[in-house]
Amino acid sequence: MEDIKKTNGAISDAYGNGGAVEATLSTEAQKKKRAEELKAKYGMIYSVAMSVPVDDTQEIELSYYFKRPSVPSYDRYIKDAAKSGITKASKVFMLDCVVEEDRERLIVDMEENPGVAITIGNKLTEIMGLTGTANLKKL
Repeated sequence: MEDIKKTNGAISDAYGNGGAVEATLSTEAQKKKRAEELKAKYGMIYSVAMSVPVDDTQEIELSYYFKRPSVPSYDRYIKDAAKSGITKASKVFMLDCVVEEDRERLIVDMEENPGVAITIGNKLTEIMGLTGTANLKKL
């Protein structure tokens, strides 16, 4: 069993491999701090994260923060999906909801990976009540 020790707030194993653990802890702390700052600025926010395959051996992790969609934005999404297609409607819907700090990065990622718009758009519509989990039963 590996000997793990804590020194000066850093965690390392018997071989001195603490850097990765330190970086992970630091990254988690940074994410939590950023989320708190965004909550203070926008109120209720949601984090959406996903993995996108680059090729058969690599994936990239994408994550963004969103405000709760407004009802007019949701209504526009439903109307535009029928008129212009789901991808374009999802892009507009997401840009209505994304926090300003993530907007440019999201635009670039959607251009490179158009399916991101549909995947995240579906998640955002779920918080508005559009889910496939409702049950219907004949009585």
